[in-house]
Amino acid sequence: MRRDAHQYIGHWFNKQITDSDGNLDWTRVQLVDVDVQSEYTSAWSPVTYSHLCYYVNGMLSIPGGITGLFNIFDVDSETMMFDAEQMAADIAQYGLFTYEEFAELVPVSEEVFDAFNAQYFKVAIGKGLIDIEGIAKLAADYAEFF
Repeated sequence: MRRDAHQYIGHWFNKQITDSDGNLDWTRVQLVDVDVQSEYTSAWSPVTYSHLCYYVNGMLSIPGGITGLFNIFDVDSETMMFDAEQMAADIAQYGLFTYEEFAELVPVSEEVFDAFNAQYFKVAIGKGLIDIEGIAKLAADYAEFF
């Protein structure tokens, strides 16, 4: 809520909950008090192995700060799938990393390589979406979780 949230005391709001059967549902809640604080905290964005995405309230989402690791290939807006012909053309033009080749540039385990689908990073680099320094930084930030 914002700093002026006190003006909403007494108002009713919808709150999303999980019912006893595990289904998403809504309930009414009333704002009865406001306490505004400023503090430093850490934000965490969990991601799924090999997909770098997750669902939030039923919507597909991705964490911030991973530019260059997604949307490497064109997506067909009708099927919401990679454009297979364009993907093949991109791979033919830029190639794919093997684990051994990638690990010489960014020393990570094979598990991290697989989790990030790093074979496609040659295409991302070739298209100018990210550089090897950016990939190394992301690997350093995320590899500890594998």
